[in-house]
Formats: sequence, C-alpha cells, structure tokens
Amino acid sequence: MMTINGTCTRGGQNTTYLGCPREGWASEIECLWDNWSIQLLVLLGLIFQIVLAVLGSRRKISRTETTRFIIWASYFLASYFPTLALSKLTTVSLNKSEKEYDTELKALLAPLILLQLGNPDSITAYSVEDNRLGLRRVLNLVITFSFVVWIIVKCWKTSLQMTLFLPMFVAGIIEYGETILALYSVYDENTNMRLADFDEEQDMSSALMNFPKDVPHLEIFLKAYYRFDCLKPHLVNWLMHPFFLLYRSMSIDEYSPEDVFLTTDMELGFMYDVLYTKAPTLYTKAGITLRVISYFSLLVTLGGFMLLFHKLFCDPYVIYTGGLLVGVVLLETYQLWRLFFSDWVIIECSKHHENPMVLKFQKFLVKRSLKKKRWSNTIRQFDFLDFCQSDKRPWLFRILRFSGMAEKFRKYWATNSVPIPNYLKELLLEDMGKFETKRNRRPFTKSGEWSLGIHASLDKLKWSIEMAFDRSVIIWHIATHICNYSCHEDSNHNKGSKLISDYMMFLLVRHPAILSLNTTDITFHHAYTKLMKFLNQIPKEQRDKENVLKVLSGTGSAQENDSERSLETVITRGWNVLEEARRLARELESTTDTWELISSVWVEMLCFTAYNCQQYHHAKLLRRGGEIITHVWLLLSHKTDKFDTIKHTVRNIVIE
Repeated sequence: MMTINGTCTRGGQNTTYLGCPREGWASEIECLWDNWSIQLLVLLGLIFQIVLAVLGSRRKISRTETTRFIIWASYFLASYFPTLALSKLTTVSLNKSEKEYDTELKALLAPLILLQLGNPDSITAYSVEDNRLGLRRVLNLVITFSFVVWIIVKCWKTSLQMTLFLPMFVAGIIEYGETILALYSVYDENTNMRLADFDEEQDMSSALMNFPKDVPHLEIFLKAYYRFDCLKPHLVNWLMHPFFLLYRSMSIDEYSPEDVFLTTDMELGFMYDVLYTKAPTLYTKAGITLRVISYFSLLVTLGGFMLLFHKLFCDPYVIYTGGLLVGVVLLETYQLWRLFFSDWVIIECSKHHENPMVLKFQKFLVKRSLKKKRWSNTIRQFDFLDFCQSDKRPWLFRILRFSGMAEKFRKYWATNSVPIPNYLKELLLEDMGKFETKRNRRPFTKSGEWSLGIHASLDKLKWSIEMAFDRSVIIWHIATHICNYSCHEDSNHNKGSKLISDYMMFLLVRHPAILSLNTTDITFHHAYTKLMKFLNQIPKEQRDKENVLKVLSGTGSAQENDSERSLETVITRGWNVLEEARRLARELESTTDTWELISSVWVEMLCFTAYNCQQYHHAKLLRRGGEIITHVWLLLSHKTDKFDTIKHTVRNIVIE
C-alpha cells in the first residue's frame, strides 16, 4: 500500500479520499485514516498545546479534580501525538512526481512537530520530578532534530516553497531549547555562591530604598521577589538566606496580616514559576531576544505560506496547513501577550523606572496584578466525628470495596474546603510572633511545649503532647470539638482552633507524608474503631453530633475487654483514645483562657508540621491549589538560621 496526498493506492487501484468507492463505511474510514492520520495527529497535538497554554497555570489556584485531570491528560498527550506523527512521517513514501506542492506541505509538518514538542510557557514540568529530566530532554532533542533533518533532506526539492522550512525550524529549536533550559535551571547541581550574589544583595537594598513611591504596593512586589531570590526555597542546600536577614529592609514584620500573606503569596508564585514554567529562561535578555526571534520566524512562515499558496486554497490539504499555521501563530501570540502581565515584568520595570512610559506601564501592571488570584486561598477540612457518624455511601462505594479503595474514597468524599478568613491569618501571625521569642531563630522542634509554657500550663497538659504526634493530633482534635460544645464562645480563637484542628486532621488522613509519619493509617483505624464502638452504644435516633458531644463531655469512661486489647497492634496497644480525649477536654475547660491556649497549641502543631515537612512536599502542594501550611513554612524559613557560623562570618564582613 502507498499513500499519496488525496489518494489511497492499494493493490494497484487508486481510491480518492473524498467519496471512497469501497464496500461500506469501514473501508471509507480506513481510506481517510491512510491519507489524513498524520495531519490529524499533528492537529490533536496543537489542540492539547492550546489547552495547556490556557489552563496550565490554573492548577496553582484551582482544586477542581476535573481541571487537574484535563491538565494531566493534555500534558502527556501533547507530546505523545506529535511524536507519533513524526514517526509516521518518516515511513511515508513520497512520490515527487505528484503535485508540485505535495512534498513541501508534508515535509513542513516535521519542523512544526519540533515546535510542538517544546512545552507551552505555562507548564514545562507537570511534577517536581520532571525537572530532573533536563539532560534526558537534550537527548530527545538530538534524536528529534535528526529525524526532522532526515525528513527535510528526504523531501528536498529545489523550489521557493522549501524556504518555509528554515524559519519554522528556527522557531522549533528555540521552543524546545527553552524547555530544556527551564528544566535544567531548577536543580543545577553545580550551583555555588558567587561574588555576584553578594553584589546582588547591595542592589536589592538599593532597589528597596529607591523604588518609585508613587506606585502603590510596589514595595510588596519588590520585597516578595528579593526575599524569594535570597531564600530560593526550592533549593534544599542554598546558603544565601542567613545573609539577607542582616538587612532590615527585607523585613515584613510591620506589615498588616493581609500584606504579610500577600507577600508570601507572591513569593510562592515566583517559586511555582521557577519549578513548573519557563519563567527562569524567558525573563532574561537572552530569553526575550530568543522569544522575539521565534515569534517573527513563525510570522515569516505564515506570511510566506499565504503568499506562495494563496491561489491554491481550494485544496483541502492547503486549507489544513494554513489553518494549522494560523493556530500556531495565535497560540504564540497569546503566550507572548501573557508574558507582559506577570509579576516578573513588574520587577524588571523597577530597574528602569526613570523612564516615564515604563513607570506608567508598571503602575498599570501593579494595579492589575493585585486583583488576580494567586492560589486557592482555602483551607481543607476533615471532621473526624462527622466522618464516623456519616452513613453516606456513594454508589461507587460498593464497586470500590472489592478493590480495597472504598475507605480511601470515603475519606476523600468527607473532605471539604472553606475560604481562609482574615482572622485566621491574624491568629497565625500573633501566635507565631510569640514562638519567635522562644525559639530565637532556631529550628522549630516543639509541637506544643512552647504554648503550654506561655500559658503556664505545662505540667498539667504535658502528657497530651509528649505522645506520638499522630495520637496527639487525634485526641486534641476530639477534645477541641468537645470543648466547642461544652464551653463555646464566639471568638476568633474558638473559630480559628476549629479550622486548624480540622485541617490537621485532613493532613493526617489525606497527606500523612507531610506529617513525616508512616503509622497514621494504623492510628486512624484504631481511633475510628473505638469511636464507632462508642457510637453504636447510642440509640440511632439520638446519634446526632450535638448529642454525641454531650455524651462525650460526660464523666463516664469507655471500658475495654481483654479480647479487644489482644486485637490491638503494638503501635496502638494501651491507647484509649476516647478516655484521653475526655480527660484532655476536662483539663482544658478548667484552665483560664481556654481557647487562647487551644488555638496556640494548634498553631504550634501546624508550625511544627510545616517546618519539618520536606521541601519536596511543599513544592508538590503548589501545583494542587496551594496549602496554608506552605505559607507557614515559608514564613518560618525566613526567620530560621540554619547556618550560624556562616552568618556570623558574613556579619563580621559586613561590619568591616
């Protein structure tokens, strides 16, 4: 069989793809596939590229599973279809005696496929692990480049139409190269501190002192960028961050809670861009120059195609190729337009604020940027008591039960998200400020002791935080709900405690790796079993949450028989979760400033979890709508001296 544009040739018989005179529709579809499969694969690749360009950056602000699935599928299919098209293109038999433009149009798809294999600006890496594949992508580029050159040489005919290959080829190499550089720049193992880094600090201090004061909120953008650039939170062993702490101009302690978290929002936005987009390579002089060259190369290709083939637009293949080029140019125009509305541009404009036009444009960008959503700004909630009381079993539950996924699905079903109120941000910063006086920039190693010490209750409640951390979270969670029933008050400490309590349970149930624990499934199952046994002792008609909390707040105790103890694991043996939760609730109710103490302990637990969580997990959370724990981690990192010796050495250098 041999395929030629517009013709299907089998067994010596020619059959046109339009009105294929074969037996039945199956042969007609087969004939169309023989002639248009490559074009269809290239078109699908472009469609997925457009989806990624539009939705790629939305995953840092959206928790919708549908959006995440679309991005995930598009990310992998966007490279799969062009690669498949390229492989099919190498096997096509080209008859140079056919229409004079047939060979040129088919060969033009090769550099266009190379262009498609370079990811869109908004998503170069789907996950953190993809950034480790930068060198591997170099090999892919070499192989793809070789195939593209082979196809062009194979199809070469001395004609004016062949000049279209060069600009398209240049654009493809630039796009693919930008992706490789963006991936490689994230984790360069040879990254070392240079003298230029110290000079950059002086530039930072100068920029923060001399920025245009008539641009509202510009200082927040500058501080966010320079704090990010010094800390480089995505790098584990970066030693720069102790140094910039010497400059008071980098502090945000005097900011309002809203501005403090706006600063961390921007910092994490820069971190997201470095990890998952082309920002590190685009917002440089070389990056901008290459992007302009790439864009004008595409315009030259499109303009040349229209000029050379304007008389042949009655041919379906010419129409297809023209539409494909228009789509590629529109996609690049959209991406180029998006480049001008980024926080990175605001930082670059600050270096040229003496120019009135640049200053005016910067004002517009700052005003526009303040309105955009930077992350989901929600906090996940998992109410353990509601989970145990819920009788809801979705129809999918019965199917998943056979695969052992039923309980996991139930936990997912029981999770909800609520917007983060301003009082929670105020509460976090208030208690974190108290902890700073205790830890004095040392690593965060306490999970409640500082709070109990501040409220002079250490001896009384010490037992509740000295146990395993997952146990402590569970009994404090249940005790918080009991206290909320028995001594409820309409205060920010009360409401904030409930939010953080349910959030910590969400982390324990859904993301145990963030808590650096590997026994949470056993601990949670034990607590769930004990609470369900307790609930089964209450008549079903009286099993509403208020009545359950009323019974839990009583003075009775849950008794266990010997057979139940024998079924316990080594991890949970001797742990009477309900009795301990009741005891903790009674002791909390007898203290003064009950809710201030409860909220302080929960904030300390959250800080302990955030600080001790691996940076890898924080980086992963950025692409899932973000989490409040990552913001807490960033604030703590800015006030932690990991390398005291280096810091003191540099302080002496600065003083001298």
